[in-house]
Amino acid sequence: MPAKAGISPLQNIFLVEKEIPDQVGNDKLRRNKVTKQSLAALLLAAATAVAQESPFQFNGFVDTYHAVQTQHPHDFTTSRTRLRAELRVDYENAYLFASLNGIHNSILEDRTGVQLQEAYFNYQNDFLEIRAGRQIVVWGVADGLRVTDLISPVDYTEFMSSDYDDMRMAVDGFRIKYPGERVNAEIVYVPVPRYFQMPMQEENPWRPELPEKASIDFPEGPDAKFKNGDFGTRVSFFLSNLDFSISALHTHNQSPVTVAGYDPVKDSIVIHGIHETMTMFGGDLSMPIGEFVLRAEIAEYFGEALGYASNLDYARKNTFNALGGIDWYAGDNWTFMVQYLHKYIADYSHNLAAEKNSSEMTFRISKELLNNTLKLSLYGMFDIDNLAYYARVSGDYSVTDQVMISLGYDHFGGKRGQLAGYDKNREIWAKAKYYF
Repeated sequence: MPAKAGISPLQNIFLVEKEIPDQVGNDKLRRNKVTKQSLAALLLAAATAVAQESPFQFNGFVDTYHAVQTQHPHDFTTSRTRLRAELRVDYENAYLFASLNGIHNSILEDRTGVQLQEAYFNYQNDFLEIRAGRQIVVWGVADGLRVTDLISPVDYTEFMSSDYDDMRMAVDGFRIKYPGERVNAEIVYVPVPRYFQMPMQEENPWRPELPEKASIDFPEGPDAKFKNGDFGTRVSFFLSNLDFSISALHTHNQSPVTVAGYDPVKDSIVIHGIHETMTMFGGDLSMPIGEFVLRAEIAEYFGEALGYASNLDYARKNTFNALGGIDWYAGDNWTFMVQYLHKYIADYSHNLAAEKNSSEMTFRISKELLNNTLKLSLYGMFDIDNLAYYARVSGDYSVTDQVMISLGYDHFGGKRGQLAGYDKNREIWAKAKYYF
């Protein structure tokens, strides 16, 4: 029976229920059967209609993640539970979006609380898209490595215990975009940039080892002045078998260059984090070839801050950064990925802490099983110059469309460098996630 015009779906339910007995006569069994079936169908239809008509969309997830060292003293390296709530409100060509994190962290108490993830206003028509507020901006085509993707910083407070997408931090800014099918262009302005969040708490198992009687002083961001803002533009082209972009950005080195000083009041060494401005010109491309996808990024950084080996000062140098990657979708639910990143420092001086040429690699192998409900993965990161590495073995099982459980093992090793220094944090971990 069609719904009556001019009334709501819920009103239609009660009207239909009243009309059913008259339509089936005195056959009570048939009447009851029809009533139940009709009510079920109409409830479903009404719920769908209300959901479609409502301008409000609410969803999110709850996840919990716990990791423990495999070596003595077998301490927890990470132990947290998070509630993510997301709300979107649509109105014609515009919408408001906000997401909050409610976190309980058993190790880092200062991370417990409610945190604003994103909150922005978005307007779009055929020729223009405007987004203003706290938002995540993603540039480039690399997987977990940064060449042109320099706007949204990364939260390294707990190193790699989160998915890379969850580690991205939103910035407070404005983005204006021309959303063309073949060509789009965007302009981004961030009045007050944010920097990487580093593991600085004394109780943090991911805090790097410091000299005796030493402390860390890293700023959260520059002063709120127009001259300190980040701004850039990106133009992207979408061809039949090739996507590529060119970009330019005036920004800060989000990962701090460190300089050691002496505090006579505390009679201790203070390691300062310095964030200098720099300019990036770069580009990226992605090209499918049969079962393969080729990816590449290049960028020149002008005036990048680089520390000296003495850790007493830093220099400003131009650096060339290039990445190449290939993804192979081999069939039978196998996927292989490899990336290589190289950095070259121009006008090199031997008293710099970094090498003139440095490089790192990442790879990922994954296989889906059991009707794509189980995914087994192996991820690796190699610091070639320091002969150090990080490897993660993991399994993700979808219990239902809403529930996922994951188990894994993280291994660190090598001769020197940050990854080698984390060898004490070799860990097993477990994660559960529920979507709503």
